[in-house]
Amino acid sequence: MKLTRHPEYQHVYVSNGDAAARCQEAVAAWKINSDTIDVPDYALQWTYESAQTFVQQLSQLFQAYNQVLWKTFHYCRECGGQCCVVDASNVRAFDLLAIALLDLQAPVLPTNITARERECIYLMNHRCSWPEAWRTIKCWSFYCLGVSPRKPDDSIGKLYIAITRELQHIVCKHLPNQLRQYEHVHGVLLTDYLDDPVRFSDKLHIALDEIFIAPLAKRYPIIDIQERQHSFIDGTEHVSDGIDEILATIADVAEQVSEYPISLLTTLRISPEQVLSDLESLQWIVEGHPSNSQQMLQDIYGRYADSSIDDGSEAGVILSEMCRLLLRIQQTIL
Repeated sequence: MKLTRHPEYQHVYVSNGDAAARCQEAVAAWKINSDTIDVPDYALQWTYESAQTFVQQLSQLFQAYNQVLWKTFHYCRECGGQCCVVDASNVRAFDLLAIALLDLQAPVLPTNITARERECIYLMNHRCSWPEAWRTIKCWSFYCLGVSPRKPDDSIGKLYIAITRELQHIVCKHLPNQLRQYEHVHGVLLTDYLDDPVRFSDKLHIALDEIFIAPLAKRYPIIDIQERQHSFIDGTEHVSDGIDEILATIADVAEQVSEYPISLLTTLRISPEQVLSDLESLQWIVEGHPSNSQQMLQDIYGRYADSSIDDGSEAGVILSEMCRLLLRIQQTIL
């Protein structure tokens, strides 16, 4: 595909390239001036050298984090990167500053790229074109249960807990002191958000904005941080809002299934485990955009299409929510 024809060319690739250049200039000026940036709210001081060390520590953290995902568990190995899809990279200000502090460059792509229309523009020959020392925090953080069939007696909750527990050890071991100070000031633990990797990424970016990016930007104006951190163009923000609503609905339905499993089984003749598995698959379709999304959606739909309950019972409510979910995903995602 021609680089310029990829849907992410303008609002991701060009935009990030321009912002990366400004970050490179700001970091270069900071290095020359050798000044100290105070962050009194967190009792922190930043120098160019301490910022470099901080980024290196985060790089080590996430490389260890991904060793767990790829070697301790089989999901990423079997999936092979189907989460590398359009608008998944979520490049933020800190990602661009990090590569500048590591003396690296944002990807420069050739005129003809190997990424397909629905794949991330940075995917080249089935590998990420970002430097190995720094992938985006969103991509480094993300995990799921993959696309392979699970055993009938597998508990989705227990499978996630197993991953989260291992990742908590890594984050606790490698988290830089500056982020521990953020946790102390706010009375929070970033590891508490690891059960939802997208939320963990967002919380980490909020922390990085407060302790590092905002103070740096006051001294070295880089970009409109709020604009870069939270807005998209060409209607992507509206789509993102729709996705958030879908994910919230999936979580609500899963909670309902857990509360009323026996009545659900009796009325729908579908096991609670199957419904929870279907909800997990819907979440994967929304967040990961696997190549077989359409087939997965059809398979799930087939399990509920012939069921018709409109009596106000718990099972009826759950069935209605599932049908609405399937329609909403079809309209919003596919």
